[in-house]
Amino acid sequence: MLAGVSLFPLMNAIAKSLTADYPAWQITWARFTGHLLVIAIVFMPRRGLGLARSAYPRRQFMRSMVFFGSNACFIMALPHIELATASAIIFTAPILVTVLSVIFLRERIGIWRWSAVVIGFLGALIVVQPGQGELTVGVWLVLGAATCYAIYQLMTRSLASVDAPDTQIFYTAFAGCIVTSLTVGFVGMVPNNWFDIGKFIALGSLGALGHFLVIQALRRASASFMSPLGYVELLGAAALGYAVFGEVPGVDLWIGAACIVASGLIIAYRQAVVATRRSQAE
Repeated sequence: MLAGVSLFPLMNAIAKSLTADYPAWQITWARFTGHLLVIAIVFMPRRGLGLARSAYPRRQFMRSMVFFGSNACFIMALPHIELATASAIIFTAPILVTVLSVIFLRERIGIWRWSAVVIGFLGALIVVQPGQGELTVGVWLVLGAATCYAIYQLMTRSLASVDAPDTQIFYTAFAGCIVTSLTVGFVGMVPNNWFDIGKFIALGSLGALGHFLVIQALRRASASFMSPLGYVELLGAAALGYAVFGEVPGVDLWIGAACIVASGLIIAYRQAVVATRRSQAE
């Protein structure tokens, strides 16, 4: 889990560095195409075309499109927002998942998780600081990315029991690869040097490897145990933002991020408690 989540800030830092010279659409294409190729190379020798066999292919494709929307919004936001701030806002996704599960799945949640939602919402307000001026394009795009990611998580949860993990991770990149490949020839630019080519290759490889490691971690331990380790990504984003781009996170960002992390941990803990009670009742 630690290895997996440590790769995501590195992937995002590479994407942010490429936005200075290349269109976001081309960077998104590299992210998804590289991901799909790596997964195909790793799993197809064992699974063959069965890797793409799903009980609900249309739902998997829609899930993949939502994930593509999340990544596209996030990459387009990177030129306009600091890396640590973007990562903090993305971590509001578990809060949004909780709210959306009540609205669309009719799940019942108690006072603990509603309290966590409020804490996380306050943390997001501290990070975004809407009263300090107009919300930037970057903030709106990352909020859109977080919303799409929350919907993606809900869809992943609904499909987890019907499709294998390697099939899920294959479909994660499928739609994004198809959509961007159809149009990248019209908006893309030939990389200027071998270093940039290496960064484009690294984008998809790091994304695929990171998701693979996280899935493997979740197969070996409960989500409630693994959830706190996921927040290492925030520290990685802050460190890389400072080292690579000279971005110094302010006190407000740390306070807001702490509220968001606390909210996510409370939600993960209460979900584990509810799951344990249900299994004991059965």
